[in-house]
Amino acid sequence: MFSFNAGNAGRVALMAAALALAGGNVAFAQDTGGAAPPGKAHMHHRGGDPLVYAMMHLKTQLALNTSQQGQWDSAVAQAKAARTQGWTLRKSVKAAYDAEIAKDQPDLAAVATVADTSRAQGAQLAKSVRDAWLSVYANLSPTQKAVVRDALRDHAAQMQEMRTMHNAG
Repeated sequence: MFSFNAGNAGRVALMAAALALAGGNVAFAQDTGGAAPPGKAHMHHRGGDPLVYAMMHLKTQLALNTSQQGQWDSAVAQAKAARTQGWTLRKSVKAAYDAEIAKDQPDLAAVATVADTSRAQGAQLAKSVRDAWLSVYANLSPTQKAVVRDALRDHAAQMQEMRTMHNAG
């Protein structure tokens, strides 16, 4: 038979909320190891910027020149650093949460403050990563930009199809 433990449920709910607040806008670098088949960018991602994701998966199709490759490598490094910082932000929220619930009277406002600060820092990380990729995009040739555009159009059509199927059910 099901028994409800209010204390445990409250802790679980608070932890979930704190981690969601902390991680909601944290930037994550995408894995560049598995290139998509020609003409297809697999843009199955959780949140994040579709442009960044598309570009990460279109690298081989873009045939970058030396200058573009240098800018690309810099954007990848920035995204990876942001991912690491994002994990650090999440860990700080979890540490604050764990420290507070260990107390007889946890200061939940303190946890919320840490989570809010972490979320703001994560949003800034995401913006800086997006801006780095926008800079890469700005330096692509018209032909290269068309490859990105087509991938984004395909992705938008796939998302619309999924929404239509979801809403029909």
